Amino acid sequence: MVAALVLGAAPRDASAAAAVFPPWWDAPRALAAADQAGAVTGVGAYPFVIITTLDPTRSAALSDGQTLAAALRARGAWLVVDPGLAGPCVSPT
Repeated sequence: MVAALVLGAAPRDASAAAAVFPPWWDAPRALAAADQAGAVTGVGAYPFVIITTLDPTRSAALSDGQTLAAALRARGAWLVVDPGLAGPCVSPT
C-alpha cells in the first residue's frame, strides 16, 4: 500500500518536483541541498519541503542522464513528489 501511495505521488512532470528532506533539517539546509539539484521555486507546507524545477543554465548540477528526482535524492531528499502535493507554497525569499 505504501508503494502505491509513493508511486501515485511521483512527479507528473520530470522538470518539477517537491523534495521532502529529513524533518530535523532546518530551512537553510534543505534549501541549499535542493538548490544544488535545481532551481528552488518555493517552500511547501513545512520548511523541509522544497519545490524545485530543472534549471537549464545549471545543467552541471545533474550527473550524466540524472533526473531532477534522482539529483534531489542524492542530496538527501527522502521523498520526491509532485509539487501539487506539497501543500501551500511560499516563495523562498
